[in-house]
Amino acid sequence: MADPTTSALPLASTLGLCDSRGSRTVDVGAGAGEGLLVVADGMGGHCTGWLGARLAVRALVQVFASADEGVRFVGAADGFPDDWGWAGAMQSRRAAERVYEACAADFGDVSTLPRDLAAVFSEIDRVVANVPTHDRIHGLLVGCIAVTIEGARVRGTHVGIGRALLLRAGARHFESLVVEHYMHLVADRMPQTRDIDPSQIPLNIIVNGLGGLLHTGVGIDRFDVELGAGDLLLLCSRQMDIPEDEIARIARAAVDDGVPLDELARTLERRSASMFDPSEAHRAQDVAFAIALSPKP
Repeated sequence: MADPTTSALPLASTLGLCDSRGSRTVDVGAGAGEGLLVVADGMGGHCTGWLGARLAVRALVQVFASADEGVRFVGAADGFPDDWGWAGAMQSRRAAERVYEACAADFGDVSTLPRDLAAVFSEIDRVVANVPTHDRIHGLLVGCIAVTIEGARVRGTHVGIGRALLLRAGARHFESLVVEHYMHLVADRMPQTRDIDPSQIPLNIIVNGLGGLLHTGVGIDRFDVELGAGDLLLLCSRQMDIPEDEIARIARAAVDDGVPLDELARTLERRSASMFDPSEAHRAQDVAFAIALSPKP
């Protein structure tokens, strides 16, 4: 007999983008296809983070999305910036297209990559680490969360400071499925910091991402979860400006009221945009996110 708590219906999904600070480039992106959701944050790189985010999202969609039909992208994964680069070396959209194609060619034939999330993360790590050979782009690091979906089973892989949050049916608070790769949270996994007094480790120093996996020893994290009917999964490229308790309240109300996922995504985008006054817009975080909902039978 089938488990009544598990929906046999396919998961519904949508993408969203919080980019309210008006920066020159949007350095986060997300993608969705049949059987795959992915979010990425191109951290560092001085207005070249869009390149790392696009490389990660596009490669994962090419490998894991089971059909071209219905593939969706937002943010850096969806287009090229018209103005990017660092002070004294501003670049055009045409240059962005050229550099991206040169870097993406380092993957070789993407269709030959193994259908294993961690293995593809390792390939992306290699390609991002090689980006400086194509142009004067240094310091690029990419945080990424990707999940494959088979029925109600979600298998995920994570590096960086993204968030994977699960709201079980009827619950009022999220379960966190990942640990952000900040030094104070993963120092016990780093050989060079294991002997340091934890109270002496500063907060919110990013220590791991694609393009730098070999330097810290933190590695690639995995998670595996079965979604029951009415469960909602939220993937974020990094923590939103909205407090997570508030996001949970918004999501709980939307699911209970039968609000379409696209409308929920727009609500989160609007709320994120309202978190800071215009004079403090520079404090806002650009965040790409993906939402999946296991519908009730």
